Amino acid sequence: MRPPKATAGALYAGRGFGLAAQAANLAEAKFYIVSAGLGLVSSDRRVPLYGLTVSGREAESVVARVAGQFDVAAWFSRLLAGPYSDQWTDAAGQGSGRVLIALTRPYAQMVGDSLSALGPQALARLRIFGASLAPALPTLLRPMLVPYDPRLDAILPGTRADFSQRALLHFVRSVALKGNAQDRDADHAAVEIALRGVTAPDRMRRPRRTDTEILQLILARLRSQSGIARILRALRDDEGVACEQARFSRLYRAALQRQAVA
Repeated sequence: MRPPKATAGALYAGRGFGLAAQAANLAEAKFYIVSAGLGLVSSDRRVPLYGLTVSGREAESVVARVAGQFDVAAWFSRLLAGPYSDQWTDAAGQGSGRVLIALTRPYAQMVGDSLSALGPQALARLRIFGASLAPALPTLLRPMLVPYDPRLDAILPGTRADFSQRALLHFVRSVALKGNAQDRDADHAAVEIALRGVTAPDRMRRPRRTDTEILQLILARLRSQSGIARILRALRDDEGVACEQARFSRLYRAALQRQAVA
């Protein structure tokens, strides 16, 4: 394992991560990162530089590096025993506050089993945010899903990639900070009220580009722009590019390397 180089929170960029960090700041809450390479990591913990994901089969995907069947839940359980990871019980603590977690489907599959091992009191405080997560979660955790749907796009616009973080931020602003009782049914009802009467906007379908095409677009942008989040937003908004954040991060680093030797 490489020696620690930076805090975990400093390794991540992109709108979704920024929204989650904003929610944690507003709630004055401890901020953890669910990492496919290190486990459950406090944002202020110093960690090695790394790049791993369980989404898709990109170069940085753990799935792409494993021969044969890959048990993503067992992988994460091993990570929780690693030197840089905290435990779910650390994140849940002994307090009475809500435990809020934003997930994509691959990460829901990764953490579901270990998260289910929390005790009843901690599970009662758990709120899970994400799109269409129920099939990816153990049955025990499905009641913890907060009922956000595409109507959120009309209230807090964004992309499919940052849906879970947008939902979490909206919940913190509209429910958690209102001083409401922390009953799960009451929380869900408050979200339903916030979405009532809202119509989901039509979502533009973006064409999927090859790695080579996206790399060339990034190189062109780097002539006059800088910053991974700014260029990703520009490509999505101006070029209509469909590219998940992990894939874009890999291509952005490749573009920087190519630019450095040009």
